Amino acid sequence: MKLGIFHFQLLYDVLTDLHFIYDEEELAKYILSKVSDALNSEAGTLLQLKSEGILYPLASYGVPIEKLRQLSFRVGVGVVGWVMQYMQPVKVEHPEQDPRFYGGIDKVTGFKTKSIIAAPVVAKNKPLGVIQFLNRRDRPFAIQDLELISMLGHEIGIALEHIRLIKEIEKNRALREAVTNSLFAGILVIDSQENLLEINPRAKEILRLKEETIQENIPIQKVLANYPSLIKICKEANNSSQILRRSEITIEINQEKRRIGYSGVPVIDRNGNRLGSAVLFQDITTLKPND
Repeated sequence: MKLGIFHFQLLYDVLTDLHFIYDEEELAKYILSKVSDALNSEAGTLLQLKSEGILYPLASYGVPIEKLRQLSFRVGVGVVGWVMQYMQPVKVEHPEQDPRFYGGIDKVTGFKTKSIIAAPVVAKNKPLGVIQFLNRRDRPFAIQDLELISMLGHEIGIALEHIRLIKEIEKNRALREAVTNSLFAGILVIDSQENLLEINPRAKEILRLKEETIQENIPIQKVLANYPSLIKICKEANNSSQILRRSEITIEINQEKRRIGYSGVPVIDRNGNRLGSAVLFQDITTLKPND
């Protein structure tokens, strides 16, 4: 059955902001509130699949989330557990007559379940959870209601995957920054077009670079405008398929000659594609030549 104007408008309204929310719980609260109000349902829950077949309530509408999180939701148990197990949407009009219904949740929460619609949350055929709504006040849930939340289940899955990837990227970036910032050596990372991707605090200190001259994704020639020898080394590192072995140069920093030891390595992704280069260097002016 095709969706009507009401359901298409609701779908449009939800999707307008769905992919611009970058927190899982805030995303779940937004969807449950928006859809519950529109469908005139008493309650709704978004559950996320965790390890060992556990469904974790991300957010709820109409029932305190604290109560739900004290309970155990498992794959294969209850209506949401059935939806998760078989990856099929379901509409239940008389739960007490349905063998899939588990009344233990109502006993703990004090809520009386009279009708249910539930659908899987999926991303690229990967099961992520279940979304459900309970007790439409004005009339029984319609097939269009079920089709609506089935469509939403796919959109929610994509949004949750985006959030997961963003968090993973942020975590990796934070880890990378922690490592590079703790290095005693300066490090410059450039892409294949010789634009600056990253520079650590030690590099700025050694070269006496001003913050206003440093921006990501600008040509390394602008960042190192006062150090043509280092620009040449960055270009050499980017044009070489081999590691640049440790060498030394002398450059002038603030009208003072400094001896710099450096090396360069290619930056390669998991598929073996060259992304750019990293140049590591230290001020070794005070060291003896053989140190």
